[in-house]
Amino acid sequence: TNGERKVHWISWDKMCESQKEGGLGFRDPEAFNQALLAKQAWRLYQRPSSLCARVLKARYYPHCSILNATSPTAGSFTFRSIIHGRE
Repeated sequence: TNGERKVHWISWDKMCESQKEGGLGFRDPEAFNQALLAKQAWRLYQRPSSLCARVLKARYYPHCSILNATSPTAGSFTFRSIIHGRE
């Protein structure tokens, strides 16, 4: 109106819908982050001889598998995040 440009607000849920459903096709960053963390947990499970898996196993879950490991309160942010992604 009167030559002014206005912002057309749209909800985040609508932005995250697929384009086929009428959304903008953005990914939900929280779900995407959790999926990437779950992928890291899967790699620790699948490749237990990798350097990263051996270091984390020695430090955080020496007597069990990554599938049974618990997140210690004093654990690193990285390990706590991987455990969160595993869930």
